Amino acid sequence: MAEDYSMKRAGNYTLVRKLGDGGFATVYLAQHTVLEKKAAVKLLLGEWLDEPDVVSRFFDEARTMESVSQHPNIVKIIDIATKEKCQEEGLPPYFIMEYLEGKSLEELMKSTDGFSLEEIVKIMDSALSALQFCHDHGVVHRDIKPSNFMMDADGNVKLTDFGIAKAAENTSKTGEGLTLGSTDYMSPEQALGKRDLDYRSDIYSLGVTLYQLVCDRLPFIADSANAVALKHIQEKPIPPIELNGEVPRRLNNIILKAMEKEREHRFQSCNEMKAELDKLLDPNADDVPEESQGSKTGVRTTSLDLSTLHAEAGDDGFSRDEFDETTNYTGMTSRKLVAKPPVALVSFVRTILIIVVASVFFLGIFYIYGKMTNVRLKLESSPSGANIYINNAMVGTSPLNLSLAPMQYLVSFKHDGYDDENRLYEGVAGGDLNISVKLIKTDLEGQAKLKATIDDFKTKISSLSKTANSKSKKDQAAHQKSLEEVANIYSSITELFVANANDIRYGKAYIDACKAFDKLDDAKSKISELINKGDNTADLHCLLCLINKAQGNKEGYKQELDNAYIIDKNNKNVLNAYGDYYAEQGEKERAKQFWSMSLFLYPEQPELKAKHDKL
Repeated sequence: MAEDYSMKRAGNYTLVRKLGDGGFATVYLAQHTVLEKKAAVKLLLGEWLDEPDVVSRFFDEARTMESVSQHPNIVKIIDIATKEKCQEEGLPPYFIMEYLEGKSLEELMKSTDGFSLEEIVKIMDSALSALQFCHDHGVVHRDIKPSNFMMDADGNVKLTDFGIAKAAENTSKTGEGLTLGSTDYMSPEQALGKRDLDYRSDIYSLGVTLYQLVCDRLPFIADSANAVALKHIQEKPIPPIELNGEVPRRLNNIILKAMEKEREHRFQSCNEMKAELDKLLDPNADDVPEESQGSKTGVRTTSLDLSTLHAEAGDDGFSRDEFDETTNYTGMTSRKLVAKPPVALVSFVRTILIIVVASVFFLGIFYIYGKMTNVRLKLESSPSGANIYINNAMVGTSPLNLSLAPMQYLVSFKHDGYDDENRLYEGVAGGDLNISVKLIKTDLEGQAKLKATIDDFKTKISSLSKTANSKSKKDQAAHQKSLEEVANIYSSITELFVANANDIRYGKAYIDACKAFDKLDDAKSKISELINKGDNTADLHCLLCLINKAQGNKEGYKQELDNAYIIDKNNKNVLNAYGDYYAEQGEKERAKQFWSMSLFLYPEQPELKAKHDKL
């Protein structure tokens, strides 16, 4: 529970009461000790004081806000405390911001029946103006959502909370794969943990905010944050116009364009999006922009109040009177079909040949076009016959060849009696994806026998110490017999591992036995031998990680992790091992990065989820 700092002094302000807590900081309402002036004071939570990266990011937020706070739609920084000042006052790091009397956009969305078109445009214009200013100054906010827009008593909108914003000169605080932000609003590239986020990620998040503002619901809803993130990556949103029939066609298309999966297909600046929004209130605006595609649904809401629209104009800005039923359309031909005279056989044959040649020509063109623009997927599994799902839709059984449009593919192999295998790939136009997986049986064959063998092995190892130093001939004979038995058991465990080297569970049992028998170097040699013979799997390198870890070889531990990741970035064991490694190094954010990806691909890992949430 966060410490209560009420009535403490923070610079020239007295902390009055807590306004709210976040994951990293808490915010207090403060009163100037001399002037009747209120402010908001943001203090870092005590649990993060020993995390240099978090402390640094906290001060980065203040500096970032200061760099853009001259804009009227961005909350202003009043002061930032020095380390010495914090120590003197007995407070954690903090900075002071202007206090905004009013509600967040999120609160307003919950407390009102809807917004007029003018109100929506006004809110979005302010938000886009603030974001454009940030982008012009090299700042990407990365956490755009309704709760981070405040509306004061005069209806002015202000952008707040730059806690995970990324400035152009500070791009190293988060690495590839680290997913920060609010899952409900994050862009596909942000959900994938991409490092090269730019201003178009903010535009996507604002598009989601506008979607919710108009439709009174989020575009993607699921049972878990990982499932929502996957929808952002893969699924198209239901067009707003299908949820709310009063939505103008132009507004519908603006939202869908802002939420395009590919950054290049979105608005390329906030000013561009703002210009399109402003046309909603202009009866003389040009044609409606091209409509984006979406799936169908019968759901409707009434969150949008469009009573202020001009009655004489249609959704596209054109008066319906211009298309009166009495209007003559001169583009229609008045010619009618007439009977043709009989033709000679040669003409008939010539016509057929022309049709055939033309058909072959055009089919060839379409074939070549498909080859150039689609991705060719070759999907195989061992054993074959696995059901294959692409983006959660079943497409057939293995082996299978497909040609699909380029996009992100979540490929899942499901086979009765075997564990699921999931892979995330980027399909490139004209490219090939050859995916071959070895499925692992869910139930370990001979699991009870293997466990009994390992337990027997450990028991005999421990008993060896009792007879090792005895001078009694009887004890020496018993000791020698036990040594032979241990060696035989060890040999059988080794044979089991070699025969099932693709199943990491056998490998872990083998290493467990080697630890007890002080044979870790032998295990390392045996695994290296398998790798050199061509069985170069990510799981074998994971086993080498375990051996190096047990031997205290940190350099070898990390090297084998890297080798495993190069071989298979989708491997659950690799992702989990990477997370463990960085957790041991105290790099919590990087640990969460790999554990998050593992949970994204394989959600049914309760122990890992508990570790992830605890971190």
